[in-house]
Amino acid sequence: MADQHTDKMIQVTKEDSKYPFSKGILARSLSITGLTLDEIYEIVREINKKIEEENQKTISSKKIKKMVRRELLNRGNKEEEKFYRVSRKIRYLDKPLLILIGGGAGVGKSTIASELGVRLGINRIIGSDTIREIMREMLPYEVAPALHESSFMTDKVIGAPFVKNRLIYGFDQQVRLVNVGLKAVIGRGLKEGLNTIVNGVHLVPGYLDLEGEKKGYIFQYVLNVPDQEEHEERFKMRAEGSHRDPDRYIEKMDKIKMIQNYCIEQAATRDARVLTNSDMKSTIRKIIIDIINELEPVVNDE
Repeated sequence: MADQHTDKMIQVTKEDSKYPFSKGILARSLSITGLTLDEIYEIVREINKKIEEENQKTISSKKIKKMVRRELLNRGNKEEEKFYRVSRKIRYLDKPLLILIGGGAGVGKSTIASELGVRLGINRIIGSDTIREIMREMLPYEVAPALHESSFMTDKVIGAPFVKNRLIYGFDQQVRLVNVGLKAVIGRGLKEGLNTIVNGVHLVPGYLDLEGEKKGYIFQYVLNVPDQEEHEERFKMRAEGSHRDPDRYIEKMDKIKMIQNYCIEQAATRDARVLTNSDMKSTIRKIIIDIINELEPVVNDE
């Protein structure tokens, strides 16, 4: 009851607005650090205790942030303090943040994108398959057959006998088509200053031609799961709670791996980092470290 009373009575001021102090919101802001829930709530309780001891009805959000940073440093969490400090400024960047996550089917692109969105406070998450579905309604099968097949089944629509690798040729056609839609959506987000995460098999390095874009902070990754047994297990796990048949993917694993290898080859010649996604927490941390380290020099300290 005492905690509830405190949450209701203490008002947080930010510029010209006021809102009730919330331990839950404070805890969520600390998720970027990667600390355990127990560690996060221990810090939140300590901050709450210090606020109570000051016996004030209002406190500025800037002061709370300073208290959190001091508490993190006192606990020896230097890197976590940097994560927290820089992440609180992401929404105020001079240019929007754009994170591109590619890779073959079943490597964990959507899961990583969702978790990054939570950690970084980005709610604009776009899947390339969504763009493909929209384009399929606009372009009938007769006009763009590669668009209507799964990425690892595009060889079905390639009849040219001179093509050596029909799967990659068909996949290339699909990627080029989908990237027309992706570039339009991404371009609109950059123009409007919207932080965005895009994930999907169609995010093959080099196809979007974003190197000339100076309107955002752009990070591109290709995820990989080298171990085939682990990769197959991913399809079984993601099938839970959905209508996707894991056997459909496992039976075509050789084609999925061929596309995966193609994505990795393209990343090697472009400014894209390949990450082995055997452990989600490790992958998330590597991406966040990249982003925080690059953004730290451009954010204003408090």
